[in-house]
Formats: sequence, C-alpha cells, structure tokens
Amino acid sequence: MKVLYVEDNPADADLLRRAFNRVLPEAELRVAGTLGEGRACLEGVGEVDVVLCDLCLPDGSGMDLLNRVRELKLPAAFVVLTGSGDQSAAVAALKAGADDYLVKDGDYLARLPRALETALTRARQEHAHRSRPLRVLYAEHHPFDIDLTLRHLAHSAPHLRVEVVGSAAEALTRLPAAVGEACDWDVLLVDYMLPDMNALDLAKAVRQQRGLDIPIVMVTGQGSEDTAAQALRLGVSDYLVKHSNYLHELPVVLASAHRQVELVRERAALRAAVEELRLHAAVIDSTHDGVMITDLAGTIVSVNRAFTELTGYDAAQVVGRNPRLLKSGRHDRAFYQAMWAALQECGYWQGEVWNRRRDGELYPQWLTLNAVRDPGGVVTHYVGVFTDNSKLRKTEERLTHLTHHDPLTDLPNRLLVMSRLEHAIERAQRRGGRLAVMMLDLDRFKNVNDSLGHQVGDALLRGVADRLRARLREEDTLGRLGGDEFMVLIEDLDTPEHAAQVADGIIGALAAAFALDNGQEVFMRASVGISLYPEDGTDYMALVRNADAAMYRAKAKGRNTYGFYTEDLTRSASARLELETRLRRALDNGEFVVHYQPVLRVADGALLGAEALVRWQPPGEEMVPPGAFIPIAEETGLIVPLGEWVLREACAQLRDWLAAGYRPGVMAVNLSVEQIRRQDVVCTLRSVLADTGLDAAQVELEITESSLMEQGGQATELLRDLKAAGVRLAIDDFGTGYSSLSYLKRFAIDKLKIDRSFIQDIADDRNDLAIAAAVVAMARALEIAVQAEGVEQPAQLELLRELGCGSYQGFLCSRPLPAAAFAARFLSAR
Repeated sequence: MKVLYVEDNPADADLLRRAFNRVLPEAELRVAGTLGEGRACLEGVGEVDVVLCDLCLPDGSGMDLLNRVRELKLPAAFVVLTGSGDQSAAVAALKAGADDYLVKDGDYLARLPRALETALTRARQEHAHRSRPLRVLYAEHHPFDIDLTLRHLAHSAPHLRVEVVGSAAEALTRLPAAVGEACDWDVLLVDYMLPDMNALDLAKAVRQQRGLDIPIVMVTGQGSEDTAAQALRLGVSDYLVKHSNYLHELPVVLASAHRQVELVRERAALRAAVEELRLHAAVIDSTHDGVMITDLAGTIVSVNRAFTELTGYDAAQVVGRNPRLLKSGRHDRAFYQAMWAALQECGYWQGEVWNRRRDGELYPQWLTLNAVRDPGGVVTHYVGVFTDNSKLRKTEERLTHLTHHDPLTDLPNRLLVMSRLEHAIERAQRRGGRLAVMMLDLDRFKNVNDSLGHQVGDALLRGVADRLRARLREEDTLGRLGGDEFMVLIEDLDTPEHAAQVADGIIGALAAAFALDNGQEVFMRASVGISLYPEDGTDYMALVRNADAAMYRAKAKGRNTYGFYTEDLTRSASARLELETRLRRALDNGEFVVHYQPVLRVADGALLGAEALVRWQPPGEEMVPPGAFIPIAEETGLIVPLGEWVLREACAQLRDWLAAGYRPGVMAVNLSVEQIRRQDVVCTLRSVLADTGLDAAQVELEITESSLMEQGGQATELLRDLKAAGVRLAIDDFGTGYSSLSYLKRFAIDKLKIDRSFIQDIADDRNDLAIAAAVVAMARALEIAVQAEGVEQPAQLELLRELGCGSYQGFLCSRPLPAAAFAARFLSAR
C-alpha cells in the first residue's frame, strides 16, 4: 500500500510514521508538509493508493487536494483527518467525494489500519465502476450500416464494447431467458427492420415475454416518427432517426439509455430499501424491547415506543442528547470504559446495567449493544436493545429469599444461618477473631400449641422473633432453625462476658407478657446455650453441637437462664454481670472516692501537682481495684458520668486546697475515650470550671495516645477547643499507642507522659533507656514538658535526672492518697 500523508504538524507526522512502522510495516509512506508538496507528489511520484490529508494546511485546505485527485481521476482513496469537534468539516469532505474521515482523538491511530483498508476498497470499487466499458449488443443486418457505425464508434467512443448480431433471433439467444439471470449487455442497439423481425416485435419479446429491463435503443429511417412513438410505448428506451449526424449522437444516446435504466433500477432498489426500512421500523416500534440508536459520538438519534414506555422519556426529550442521562450512578467509570472498549473492538457487548427512569426510579435492564456498519464495513451507528429486568430480578430475589428464610418469621433459616456461620468462622480464622453461637429454645412451648392451638403458637413465634430482632445488633445473625428453636451468631466478640450480656438481654427481652388478639396474655421463657470460637470448636458443626449441649444443660438447671459450654465461663460471665450491676448502683450510692498521687520535679523533688485517680470503696468491703471495674465502665458507658464526677470532685478539691492557703500546683484528670466519643467534653469542662471558679490553667487533662488517634480528624478540633478553654493537655502512656509523631506538630500538647512499661526496666534494659532518652530529647526540641510514670526505684530516678526528664510520679514518692492524707504529707500553707 502506497500512502501519501499531507500534514503540517511535524509531531503528528512523526507519531503517524511510528504507528505505520508498528502496525503497517509493509506500507510505503510519503509525507508532505504543505498543500503544494501534496500536489507535487500526486503528479510526480506515480501511483498512490491512499491520500491521508489534514483539512487545515498552511497554504490551503485539504479540500483542494481532494478536488485535484478527482480531476486527475486517480483510483486513490482519500481519507480526511480532522480535530475533535470539527466533524462538520469532515462531513462536507465526504459529500465532496472523500472516502472516509478520522478524528484525531486518543485512539485514532489504532483505528487507522482498518480505516485505510476500507477506504481503499471502496475507492477501487467506485473507480472500477466508473471506468468499466459500456457493453452494447448491436442487431443489424446491413453490412454498410454495420461498418459505418463501428468505424465511427471506434473513433468517437472507444470505451464502448460492441458486438454485432444479424437477426432478432440471434439477439434473443444472447439475452437472458428470464428475469434474474445474468446479462452480459448494458444496451441493446436495434435497427428497425431486421430480416426475421422488426424492432417493435423484438421489443415486445424482450419486455413483455421475458420481462427484461435492458435498455433498447432503436435506429429507424426518415419520416417514421409514428413508428418511433409506438416503440417508446412498447418499452424502447430511445430512438435515433438516420439523418446525416445521427452517428455523432449515438454514443450519448447509448450512455443516456443505460443511465436511465440504471436510475430506474436504483429507484426500484431504493423503493425496496425504503419498504424494508419501513417494515423494520414497524417491527422495532412494535417490539416490547427498548431500542436506542446513537451516532459515533454517542448522541441519540432515534428511540422506539418501548423505550418511551420503559424509561418515561419521550423521543423529543432524548434525541440529540447523550445516553448518560439514564445513568444510575451504580456503575463506576471502569465499567463503562470496558463496555465501550468491547463495543469498539468486537462490535458487540451484552450484560446487565442499572439505569434510571425519568421519575428517578433505578431499575436493572439486560442491554445488548451492537455496532451498525455500512456496506463497506465502516461503523456508522450504535444500537442498544434492552429489556426491563426489574420484575425478573424481583422474582429471583423473592425466590432466593424464600429459599433462605423462614416463611413464618422471615428470619434466616437453617441453610442460611449455617452458611453465615461457616463464613464467619473463615473470617475469624483470617483475622484471629472470636465469635459466639447461641442456641435458644423456648421453655414449654409445646404446651402453648397443645392448649391454645398452632395459630396462637405461630403468632407467639412471630412476636418472639420481633423482640429478639430489636434486641440484637444489625450485624448479628438471628435465625429460626425450626419449631421453637432459634440460633444467634455474634461476630467480632470481645470477651465471653459480651456473649453473656447478649444472652441475658435475650432472656430479659422475653420477660414481658405477649398479648394475644383475644386479650389474653401469655408469658414465654427461653433457655440459651453458648459456645465460643475457637475455644469450643473450630467448625460450624462442633460449635452448634456444643451450644445445643449448653442449652440443654441450662434447661436442666431450671430453665429461663443461659449457660456456656464451658462451666468456668458461665461462672465468670455471671460474676461480671453481677459486677456491672453493682457498678451501676455504686455510682448512684456515692461509693466512689478520689485519691491523689503527687507529681514531683525530678531535679529537686518539689511538688508540681497531683493526678486525680478514682477508687471504688463499697461499704464494709475491700476496695475494688481499678483494673477490675474501669474496663466494665468503659464498655457499658458508665465511664461518662463517672469521669464527669471525678473531674468535678478533683476541681472542687483543688479549689478547697487553694482556699485553705495551700499551693497544690496543677491538678491532672484523666479523660476517657468514651467521654470523648459520647460526651461534649468541652461543654462539660466549661461547666465544671464555672461551678468551681477555678482558673483553667490549673487543670491538666490527660488523654491516652490511642484514644487521641482514634478520633482521626476530629482530634484536631477537640484539642483546639480544649486549649481555647485554657486547660493544659498531656498525652498519657506515650509510646504505647499509634506512636504517630506528626500530631505533636499539629496539636498544642503541653506534656508527654512516658509510660511505666518503659520506666520499670530502664536501669537494666538499654532499649528502654534509649526510648526514654529519645522521648526526652524530642520533647525538649519541641518545647514540651516530659513526665515519667511508675518510678519505683532510686536508680530509675537518677537515670531520669541524667536524661533531663522534668517530672515524675510513682510509688518511689507515694501511692495515691486520700485528699486529707495527701494534704498532710505534701501540702503546706503559704
């Protein structure tokens, strides 16, 4: 293939040259930079197969080169290159005779080889049609007329191919016997008077008997206009009277007669095509599938009636717009890119798409996209045919739901519950997590069915399911296995006590009476058995079997209770629930007290302040260690009112010490992550400061590193508001959490507290010493105070003094003390 490429942009020319070397290495490419160079190449280099021309050239338009190609009657294909958004110029070029055009978009080079081959085929077919000689069958028996005619035609119309027969019978043998057979002739030229038949009878035989539409040109003598008129009525295409100049007119008449018949054939083909299109349009418009046709730019050009019914859009509302107006938003950009890539590469795509109706409703449709090609194989349009899948999808969903759910309670059935349990076990194995399986059986439910009937029993089962649903989290699974047996799956289990809380809540949810339609009340009780993964089994069968065994053991203990598969866990969970109950009462009964641990300066042991620490002192009992009740208070949310009480108590004590003339320094109070999550901490702080009349600078709030990082972007706003309130801020347990040092730069931190885990072995462990030294050095560079926790030995204190640590607290100085003892030991009047 010889290609002439006319392009004034060197970058584009180089890009196309590289593409040719890659995908059309056998092609011969010549590049011209101007219109003038392109003309010179056409007229100087010989044969060219394809002219590839940019429309915008520095010395003219590519249209001028197109005209020159047509003037020279070159059999070359002409392909126009244009920029995006300038398709109108390309269309004008096509009307002027260009074979194709390409838009310079991101992938036009990939489409180039196919476009060139298609254009070249089309151009060669057109050129062959234009240059094909006109084939004439000449029926004449006068040698003189034959010789004169052939001589003249050979000189004036050498493109004619003439074959002579001497009679009408011989002419008929050279013509097809019936319509549809191949014909070797373009025109039948007949002398009026043949030895065996005149031209009129021959015309009848051709037209009426055989039904052929070959053009017939009759040559007749002078003064026979009536004969000529009769011949025209019989289907003769044209006639010539033998006058002195008739041979000069003959080539024109022959060509004209041939063209007239060609036009008639074209009109007939056009009418047939129109009728076929009308039929196709009627079929498309009557089909129940939606049909949408777009051009290559994706603009809608036509839709059918079903499209309007399915989408709610009239044709006038969508024609001229892009199909993206139907997008649902449920598919990402990659989905549509893959769709159009398949359509452009294969000419076909099929799949399910979610779209949006005019009223905003989303619905699924089964969509088939096809590329529409012209006779030359060039894609001209895209057509999409779609079916509304919403009813089918709803039916499938309903059948799937019925397959996996209990028809009475609409809870997951045994099949779905076991499937979820298997999946939960796999997830727990990957993550190293825990889960609980609970088997729940209603106590003496058979008595209800026997005494009140199955209809009442079914109503009670639905009521039980509703209460259990309301009690559980959305992420928990509740299912009915059959009869009065239910199963609960708890994922992401923190502790066995958490499972006990859920079981206790389930039993409590069934405590209230169930009201029947007749006004009668029925009480239901349940026994619950619990098994834990991985302690009680690592597969779903073992977990279900062990939970079932625990449930029957709970029934044997008297019913309306729960039990673990492992008895020790039952006792532990019961003790924890009892402790939680006592903890709630303790807050109401004022059983909590605040102790104070001094904070001393490392350099000289001077008192800098105190940390307020909550203690639980039940009346007449030993003090409950903080490690026993603080985690429960965190989990249950009791830490929020308890934390606020500690803040108020500590600030009130500080106020009293100051009023008594003491100099206690800064009061440090811990701030729980649950307080941050559930409470407006800043509002609470301002209220406490207002009630106690304290200067905010005398209060220091300690926040653990992990709880600070848990707040994410909200941490910045929280600390900013706390600093605006005037309090000091300290990071507690520094180094044990996320250890993200970037927040030290963003947040206004006053103090870092080195965790006791780095202090207890500082005298013996070089790593702990290095960590403490790094924290002190970093804090000093950032102008942040440093305090060590858990100092219990003189050697530890000495090392901290050498490192330059500012303050410390720990048993070396003092354990936390009640307010009076703290004042007696560490405070003195001014």
